Parts: sequence; C-alpha cells; structure tokens
Amino acid sequence: MNNSNLQQLHALCLQIHKEGKPLSVGILRAKAPFKVSVTEAIEAVKRFNAHKPSIDKQRDNGSEKRNVDLPLSRGDLYERIDTLEKEVADLKQVLHKLLSDIK
Repeated sequence: MNNSNLQQLHALCLQIHKEGKPLSVGILRAKAPFKVSVTEAIEAVKRFNAHKPSIDKQRDNGSEKRNVDLPLSRGDLYERIDTLEKEVADLKQVLHKLLSDIK
C-alpha cells in the first residue's frame, strides 16, 4: 500500500472515529474514495487503533501536539518501540513470577 493511500485511509479512520461511529474494515472500505483491499483496510484499522488512545488523550486535553493525519516521525517510532519493549519486559517478569508461584 502506498503512503498516500495509507494517509487517506488514516484520515478516514479518524473522521469515522470523531463521528462516534464504530470503525470496521467494511465501513472503511465502503467510505474510501478508492478501491481498498481487505488486507489494506485491516492494516489501516490496525495502525489507527494502535494510536487511537493518544488521539483520544490529545482531544481530551483540548490541544493537539501533532497533526494525527501525518505518519509518525522516526523519533516517535523509536519512542513507541522503547515503550513497547519496556512493557513486554514488565509482562515477562510478571508472567515468570506467576509461573514460579504456581510451581
């Protein structure tokens, strides 16, 4: 999927979300101004849902820190990866503790 189509789908996901409608692959495909395959729609919805909490938080604060229609910058991606790696490490520790408690 090219970057332009992905940006358009992301903007469409945001519009659907702001309207308070549930976001689904079928709705996204139906509203898209161009032909979208099921796999492209799934990928767009996944990417949107991965960042939706930060979009909601920005809206709740009343100020947007960045234009959510643009893809994440390299620095934002590295920050997100670091956060996710820390969360996975924490989950591994909890799981290990739970499994050792069971034995």
